Amino acid sequence: MEVVGSFEYNSKEIIGHGAFAVVFKGRHREAHYPVAIKSITKKSLAKSQSLLGKEIKILQELSALKHKNVVKLLACTEKDQNVFLVMEDIYGNSMS
Repeated sequence: MEVVGSFEYNSKEIIGHGAFAVVFKGRHREAHYPVAIKSITKKSLAKSQSLLGKEIKILQELSALKHKNVVKLLACTEKDQNVFLVMEDIYGNSMS
């Protein structure tokens, strides 16, 4: 298991992927509720660093709404080669 702050994921459990990121099925390490962990490679962000900042800001603002149709950003963590966005798992159990 890979560890990202209070969360963990198995790199073989991929939910989806795109041009800049891979999304893994994860969980909180102590409470065990499901999460989605988006791993963004810093190398691929060289030209679009500001886009990541905008995405994080939007997710933070929308998370404050606490609306059932808006995914919550739970954590944002940076490591040497990746930026991780931990979000609620909309397909798993609700955290409300």
